[in-house]
Amino acid sequence: MTLLRRHLPIVILLLVGLALRVAYLSAYQPAFWFHGDSGAYLEMLAEPLQPHPNRPLGYVLLLSALAPTGTLITVVLTQHLLSLLLAVGCYALLRRRGVARWLATLAAVPLIFDSLVLTMGHYLLPDLIFSVLFATAVGALLWSGRPGPVAAAVSGSVLALAWVTKPTALPVVILLVIYLLVRRIGWRPVAAYAVAFLVPYAMVMVWVGDRQSVYGAQSGTALYGRAAMIADCERLELTDEERIACPDHPPGQRWDRADAYFWRRPARLGDWVYTPAGTRVLTSFSRAVISQQPGDYLAIVAKESAAHFVPGLYLGPMNECLRERLVPPARFRSARIRVQDHCPPAQASAGYRPQVADPVHPPPATALTHTLHWYGTYTRTVPVLLSLAVLLTVAVLLAGRRVAGWIRLDAVLLVLAGPGLAVFTVAIGMYEPRYALPALPLAVVTIAFAVHGLTHRRSRSDEPPDAAEPPDAAEQPDTDEQPDAGKSTAPPQPGS
Repeated sequence: MTLLRRHLPIVILLLVGLALRVAYLSAYQPAFWFHGDSGAYLEMLAEPLQPHPNRPLGYVLLLSALAPTGTLITVVLTQHLLSLLLAVGCYALLRRRGVARWLATLAAVPLIFDSLVLTMGHYLLPDLIFSVLFATAVGALLWSGRPGPVAAAVSGSVLALAWVTKPTALPVVILLVIYLLVRRIGWRPVAAYAVAFLVPYAMVMVWVGDRQSVYGAQSGTALYGRAAMIADCERLELTDEERIACPDHPPGQRWDRADAYFWRRPARLGDWVYTPAGTRVLTSFSRAVISQQPGDYLAIVAKESAAHFVPGLYLGPMNECLRERLVPPARFRSARIRVQDHCPPAQASAGYRPQVADPVHPPPATALTHTLHWYGTYTRTVPVLLSLAVLLTVAVLLAGRRVAGWIRLDAVLLVLAGPGLAVFTVAIGMYEPRYALPALPLAVVTIAFAVHGLTHRRSRSDEPPDAAEPPDAAEQPDTDEQPDAGKSTAPPQPGS
């Protein structure tokens, strides 16, 4: 009871968050269906250990584990519960690192209530699972003031799972190695981290072999959608082989989303793009376009990246349709209307079938679905929080030695790993609001660290608090104020 009383605010928030998730489960059965993606993952259950040219397998393994239940409700239920555990984990990390209870509680609020978290938890998509794994991998290194071999091994192994779920995690592997080296904590944690990641990584790559896979060379073809959007083939120096990949339409008449052009590429390319020769040509074409049109490339990446940080930034009708897909609907999409013309989420079929329900007459709107639709429309905090995390990181860097060194270093790591990964996905492929979801837990931790550092006098020690909260409140006053590590508690000595 003492433990519950000390953490009562976060417990109350978690119970309210649980009630919201129960409302989703009641209003939208069995799950949200994302056209073009959800069905592909369910179809892969027929051969769950077969490499796919453009789909990772991590989410398929989760679907396979839950398949005996025979209902997709168990999938979204698992995802919703994991999103609450993610909030608990961030709260626990911040308290362990000495952040005041009120600030740690406030940092958990977006993870509990942000509508993107709730909506992605109800979709048959890997983004929520990836976000949990990704945050866990980074958080394992931040859990202790000086991460040891065990924490590093946990981080490396969980990051390997995140990579299997979404290969875009790969650049963060190197970033965390750099972080460990900068910390100068010895070779053992670095070795433990490297072994924990490289062993499963090598096993996956050996298993894939020379087959086309999202984990191998095929992943480079995602860049084609980005390059094809800006390619001006009339003024580019291309080989005859590379010109095969030139778009059919002039630049001003192409779709406004990079992946739309990849999926609707020239018909002459067909499935050739999934062969070794096709992968090589598309990758070569993309590199040629970017190297010869660097200004166009940087401009479109900057414009789309800004949408991750500026709420409501308009990028075109297709991107507005994507945003609408990430809002809980007043009612599911009707099969009579094309996806492009009616963008709310579709309804998954009952059972565990790899097909959309697509009813001609979907279930009618109710007071609950209207309320959730309103809620989802006005509780999107991700762009604001990502921007705030970046600005506060700049602030702690400008504050210099007035802020503890561990806060400056950890804030830089979190911003590069979180918002930085969102920008990276734009640079190599496209913008989608859901691709910023993995950055949210890292952003809220960054904000809490930065506020803690800017509002507390720096102690003489440059290391963060490394002890968990005392288990017995009777032995220590229940206060949000952290002890000043630099203030001696010993009585003054004579002559001092």
